[in-house]
Amino acid sequence: MISSQSILAFIDRLERENVCLHGFELREAGQIRAEGYYAPFAKGQPHRMYSVSKSMVSLAVGLLADDGKLSLDDCIISYFPDKLQGEPDGRLASLTIRDMLRMATCYRKTTYREGIDPCWSDSFFTTKPDHEPGTMFFYDTSCSQVLGELCQRVSVRPLLDLLTERVFAPLGANDEKRWLTDPSGIPQGGTGLLMSLADMAKVAQCILDGGCGVLPAWYLQEATSKKISTHCQGNPEERYGYGWQFWRTRSGYVMYGMGGQLAVFCPEEKVLLCTIADTRLDPYGVQRIYDAFYGEIMAHPDEKDEPQAQEKLSARLAGLVCAAVPHEGGSCRQGERAYVMEENDGGLRRLLLEDGCAVLEWEDAVHRFAWDAFGVCREAHDTGLDASCLVSAGVACDGTLRVRCQLIGHAPCGLELLIGETDSAVSLRMMKSSDPKTNRYDGLIWGKRV
Repeated sequence: MISSQSILAFIDRLERENVCLHGFELREAGQIRAEGYYAPFAKGQPHRMYSVSKSMVSLAVGLLADDGKLSLDDCIISYFPDKLQGEPDGRLASLTIRDMLRMATCYRKTTYREGIDPCWSDSFFTTKPDHEPGTMFFYDTSCSQVLGELCQRVSVRPLLDLLTERVFAPLGANDEKRWLTDPSGIPQGGTGLLMSLADMAKVAQCILDGGCGVLPAWYLQEATSKKISTHCQGNPEERYGYGWQFWRTRSGYVMYGMGGQLAVFCPEEKVLLCTIADTRLDPYGVQRIYDAFYGEIMAHPDEKDEPQAQEKLSARLAGLVCAAVPHEGGSCRQGERAYVMEENDGGLRRLLLEDGCAVLEWEDAVHRFAWDAFGVCREAHDTGLDASCLVSAGVACDGTLRVRCQLIGHAPCGLELLIGETDSAVSLRMMKSSDPKTNRYDGLIWGKRV
């Protein structure tokens, strides 16, 4: 049995490493061993799952294949003749659903351009292929977009309705769900599902248990096994191979969404860890979750569970709060300061600083980041980013002011500001996770005090 001490060590490690976890649920032998939510996140809230959406689309494909409504060896163009422009390239014409499921398309990257293309699946049928399908792995979200639309065409119903009727409802996964769409109204098959952590865990448990009569067991066995090599991936945990919209891991397999949306399966041990998070500002962030799980929980099986540790764990789970910027105790300048910024591509004109607040005046907007105390998150609705946010700040030992803003709406993402001041000037370094709302927060700008 997983001990309370191991779970506490897992929580402590992620806190030490400043991992921005929003919630987790740990299951063993089908039973919930521990669950916790980091305020202001709460149980039952829909959360953006990003590429966990791909695994859910795969489940829909499996249901339709099991129903005999499609074959995995069908060529994808046979379902989308309306999207072809003339005679298709032979590489596209030979691309099968099976190869799309394992990310062995004829493209080396996602074909659609978010914010530009009105229909994200159209580009998949008009972009010139660059290699033979079925030969190598390239992570291609546009193929998941097409697979999602395929499920709608074959089932003649919305993708979310199909999964709700066939999967979510039978499993009692009844919390609120949404599926974001592209500009044309087609569900974002690779990124757009919003569901609760608890409901994701229910679906994951069903997968771990072989389908429970809800999902076809033969399909799950195939989907979660290694179908193609991924040794060129940058993240260590992504080098164990890929199945049918499921990643392989050192312990088994995973549903993996950008930023730390995870369902990590350990079939031999019958252990399942599900998380929601926003690690996108830390290049190593998701790997930190894996390493903490394997290093603190899976490395200590059958450890005796002490009553005092059980009580401590219960108290700890009840008091979790979202990670804030670490405050190292350094001192920064006080009072109101205004800086005129040098000309820059982003259009940042002025930076205003005062005790507990940083204001950025852009050509077309004003963004205000206020915090209550160093090292503490403040929930804010007045930043100017048109989303609920968590704002925190801290001062490094060298006096650099660090400000973090995490957006917690439909697209959990974030930005960070590093502010270094002298008597007459400021250096502002901006970092962001990739999302349209934060794209301008990138680079280094110098400003002169006025």
